[in-house]
Parts: sequence; C-alpha cells; structure tokens
Amino acid sequence: MKDTDIIIIPKGARICPSEQGHNNFYYPLRNKGAILTQDLQVSTLPWIGGGSLKAYRVVGEHKVVWADSAQLDEI
Repeated sequence: MKDTDIIIIPKGARICPSEQGHNNFYYPLRNKGAILTQDLQVSTLPWIGGGSLKAYRVVGEHKVVWADSAQLDEI
C-alpha cells in the first residue's frame, strides 16, 4: 500500500483520535476510542508509535485517527 492510497475504515470499526504529545508528535488516545457509524475515507501516514494501531489522515479534514490496519479495505 502506498502512502497516497485512499482506503476505507468501514462502519463498525474501532478508531482512536490523536493527541499531541512529546516533541509535538501525535499519539493515539486509546481511552477515547469510538466505533464508526459510517464508512470513513482515509489515507495512510508513515508514522510509528501506535503499537498495533496505524495512523491515518481523514480525507478532506485536518484530522488524524488511529486504527488497526486489519479492519481496512483498499478502494
């Protein structure tokens, strides 16, 4: 998968929002996780530090969410 690929995090998947932390890096807010009520279009980010979660930029928004890549479908 390339960084520019658009993928779908499907309805029903669990995501975590981001928080800014040490050295202004973004980290998943695991205690604020949510279940999606609709599909979400995202693109991958080449970030590390989320453990089993990967970072994704929400298409059309200035927002980063974290999700388990096993839940995702490539368009």
